[in-house]
Amino acid sequence: MTTTVELRAAKLPSIIGYIAVHYWFVIIRDSKIQRWEIWQYAGRCQESWGHLHKNLMPYESGVGNGGSWIEKEWQGETADILAKIIEKSHKTYEHNFLYRYYPGPNSNTYVQWVLNKGNTNYLVSALGIGKDYTQKLGIQRYNQVVHFALLFFGGFKYIQGKEFELHIFGLTIGMKFKPLLWKLPFSFQKIAINE
Repeated sequence: MTTTVELRAAKLPSIIGYIAVHYWFVIIRDSKIQRWEIWQYAGRCQESWGHLHKNLMPYESGVGNGGSWIEKEWQGETADILAKIIEKSHKTYEHNFLYRYYPGPNSNTYVQWVLNKGNTNYLVSALGIGKDYTQKLGIQRYNQVVHFALLFFGGFKYIQGKEFELHIFGLTIGMKFKPLLWKLPFSFQKIAINE
């Protein structure tokens, strides 16, 4: 059985869509497709655990401001690991019954939690407001990612030789090193340097 896991995103409705996106996962196994996400309202479909929903909407549907896009896709062993984490998250994710737009936990907190547990070394975009929400103070490691957190007030993430992010009250300013790109809040444009 072949497994693919997609990380999908869509702009939030109205003007908020310029500063924040909603993330979710899609698990594809042969002909079966599942959409997993944290939604602002609890218990909105048959398979939900608080704010965690399975198949609330069609897998490719946006959330009210246009369509969705695939930000990242995994296959093989990494996809299998991520799919298992996602499918068990109704029992293991600590914030299924708590949702806050800001500073989190929200849909983006859940997505980054899954990616961290799966040791993917993948950081969602600066528009993933809430992705860095934590109730922990200090240094956490996820494979090559080093995350220093001052609760939601600030902190940074670093992947040696690849990426750096500075977090200030839930907003992200950062840089990817190869190719050289700025990560900025309030913009859908990735600013490339010397492209």
